[in-house]
Amino acid sequence: MNRRSAIGGLAAVAIAAIGGVAYKFHIFAKRYAPTPYDDLLNQIVEREPAARLGSVALHAIPDFSVQRLAADLRQPGRELARRAPLDAGQNRLFEAGGWIVPESVALYAALAASV
Repeated sequence: MNRRSAIGGLAAVAIAAIGGVAYKFHIFAKRYAPTPYDDLLNQIVEREPAARLGSVALHAIPDFSVQRLAADLRQPGRELARRAPLDAGQNRLFEAGGWIVPESVALYAALAASV
Protein backbone atom coordinates (compact mmCIF):
# COMPACT_ATOMS: atom_id res chain seq x y z
CA MET A 1 0.00 0.00 0.00
CA ASN A 2 1.32 3.39 -0.88
CA ARG A 3 1.17 6.58 1.13
CA ARG A 4 -1.74 8.13 -0.82
CA SER A 5 -3.95 5.12 -0.19
CA ALA A 6 -3.15 5.13 3.53
CA ILE A 7 -3.84 8.87 3.88
CA GLY A 8 -7.07 8.53 1.88
CA GLY A 9 -8.20 5.63 4.06
CA LEU A 10 -7.43 7.51 7.26
CA ALA A 11 -9.28 10.57 5.96
CA ALA A 12 -12.34 8.44 5.12
CA VAL A 13 -12.30 6.86 8.57
CA ALA A 14 -11.97 10.28 10.23
CA ILE A 15 -14.89 11.70 8.21
CA ALA A 16 -17.04 8.68 9.06
CA ALA A 17 -16.18 9.04 12.75
CA ILE A 18 -17.04 12.75 12.76
CA GLY A 19 -20.34 11.98 11.01
CA GLY A 20 -21.12 9.27 13.54
CA VAL A 21 -20.47 11.61 16.46
CA ALA A 22 -22.64 14.33 14.88
CA TYR A 23 -25.46 11.83 14.36
CA LYS A 24 -25.19 10.33 17.86
CA PHE A 25 -25.19 13.65 19.71
CA HIS A 26 -27.61 15.48 17.38
CA ILE A 27 -25.14 18.27 16.69
CA PHE A 28 -27.06 19.48 13.64
CA ALA A 29 -30.54 18.88 15.11
CA LYS A 30 -32.96 21.73 15.58
CA ARG A 31 -32.95 23.16 19.09
CA TYR A 32 -36.11 24.26 20.86
CA ALA A 33 -36.61 26.53 23.85
CA PRO A 34 -36.89 24.54 27.08
CA THR A 35 -40.40 23.79 28.33
CA PRO A 36 -41.77 21.89 31.32
CA TYR A 37 -42.98 19.25 28.84
CA ASP A 38 -39.67 18.39 27.15
CA ASP A 39 -39.85 14.81 28.39
CA LEU A 40 -42.98 14.42 26.24
CA LEU A 41 -42.10 16.71 23.35
CA ASN A 42 -38.74 15.02 22.78
CA GLN A 43 -40.68 12.00 21.53
CA ILE A 44 -41.82 14.06 18.51
CA VAL A 45 -39.37 13.98 15.61
CA GLU A 46 -40.56 17.14 13.82
CA ARG A 47 -42.16 19.57 16.23
CA GLU A 48 -43.28 22.29 13.77
CA PRO A 49 -45.55 20.07 11.64
CA ALA A 50 -46.86 18.47 14.83
CA ALA A 51 -47.69 21.91 16.22
CA ARG A 52 -49.58 22.80 13.03
CA LEU A 53 -51.63 19.61 13.33
CA GLY A 54 -52.07 20.22 17.04
CA SER A 55 -53.39 23.75 16.55
CA VAL A 56 -56.24 22.26 14.50
CA ALA A 57 -56.72 19.41 16.99
CA LEU A 58 -56.96 21.83 19.92
CA HIS A 59 -60.31 23.09 18.63
CA ALA A 60 -61.77 19.57 18.73
CA ILE A 61 -60.58 18.67 22.25
CA PRO A 62 -63.24 19.65 24.81
CA ASP A 63 -62.06 21.30 28.04
CA PHE A 64 -58.39 21.25 26.99
CA SER A 65 -55.89 21.70 29.81
CA VAL A 66 -52.16 21.44 29.18
CA GLN A 67 -51.47 20.23 32.71
CA ARG A 68 -54.11 17.48 32.57
CA LEU A 69 -52.95 16.37 29.12
CA ALA A 70 -49.30 16.25 30.21
CA ALA A 71 -50.21 14.28 33.34
CA ASP A 72 -52.19 11.81 31.23
CA LEU A 73 -49.38 11.40 28.67
CA ARG A 74 -46.82 10.82 31.44
CA GLN A 75 -48.63 7.69 32.61
CA PRO A 76 -46.68 4.44 32.13
CA GLY A 77 -47.22 2.90 28.72
CA ARG A 78 -48.24 6.18 27.08
CA GLU A 79 -45.01 6.66 25.11
CA LEU A 80 -45.79 7.88 21.61
CA ALA A 81 -43.88 5.17 19.74
CA ARG A 82 -45.67 2.44 21.69
CA ARG A 83 -49.11 4.00 21.86
CA ALA A 84 -49.66 5.25 18.27
CA PRO A 85 -49.70 1.78 16.64
CA LEU A 86 -51.99 0.48 19.39
CA ASP A 87 -54.39 3.38 18.91
CA ALA A 88 -54.56 2.75 15.19
CA GLY A 89 -55.07 -0.97 15.71
CA GLN A 90 -57.85 -0.40 18.25
CA ASN A 91 -59.59 2.18 16.05
CA ARG A 92 -58.90 5.11 18.43
CA LEU A 93 -58.61 7.68 15.69
CA PHE A 94 -58.84 11.45 15.65
CA GLU A 95 -59.83 13.70 12.76
CA ALA A 96 -58.03 17.04 12.61
CA GLY A 97 -57.99 19.30 9.59
CA GLY A 98 -58.87 16.52 7.18
CA TRP A 99 -56.20 14.20 8.59
CA ILE A 100 -57.12 11.00 10.38
CA VAL A 101 -54.40 10.13 12.89
CA PRO A 102 -54.12 7.90 15.96
CA GLU A 103 -55.48 9.57 19.08
CA SER A 104 -52.08 9.68 20.80
CA VAL A 105 -50.52 11.47 17.81
CA ALA A 106 -53.24 14.12 18.00
CA LEU A 107 -52.74 14.54 21.75
CA TYR A 108 -48.97 14.90 21.47
CA ALA A 109 -49.49 17.34 18.57
CA ALA A 110 -51.92 19.36 20.70
CA LEU A 111 -49.31 19.53 23.43
CA ALA A 112 -46.72 20.73 20.91
CA ALA A 113 -49.10 23.44 19.71
CA SER A 114 -49.88 24.65 23.21
CA VAL A 115 -46.29 25.42 24.26
